[in-house]
Amino acid sequence: MAEMQQGKNKILLFRRLSEQNTAAAKLVFQTEHTFSYSRSLDRIVTKDGTIVKVGELEAEVSIEAIQSKVDPTRDMLADCAKKGEKLEMWEVTIEEDLKDEDGKYPAVYAQGYLDSWENTASAEDESTVSSNFIVELEPQEGFATLTEEQEEAVQYAFKDTISGGAPGGVEG
Repeated sequence: MAEMQQGKNKILLFRRLSEQNTAAAKLVFQTEHTFSYSRSLDRIVTKDGTIVKVGELEAEVSIEAIQSKVDPTRDMLADCAKKGEKLEMWEVTIEEDLKDEDGKYPAVYAQGYLDSWENTASAEDESTVSSNFIVELEPQEGFATLTEEQEEAVQYAFKDTISGGAPGGVEG
């Protein structure tokens, strides 16, 4: 039977393209993102009927998050938006039953730029950030490895009540 995909199980990870020797990092408190694909279709009326001229694929990702008091990833993204630096981005689906045989998660990878950066500070709500990631070329689908730190950033693992708190009752 088909199961529903939960939006909370899709996270975004980012890294400066120039820093490929470091692990990608998660923007803290992500609330929503939208991965959009579009292309222009021009209708050309001819004497034989209408034909369609298909334009190039365009992709972008709108990003929204609640601001954390301290978040190096947020600071890096804001800096990249200001300086026009190229980024790498992964949309990773964190679903145990979708992992491949190597323990990697399904992901979409893209390179591009942030075309905006907004810090919102309302008197009655949490401070938020929002941005648009404009994809260069075409996003690629594959599988991504998450480090232990990245997995912990998504959700802490179960800890046992014994000393060391290892899962499954095994001390570690």
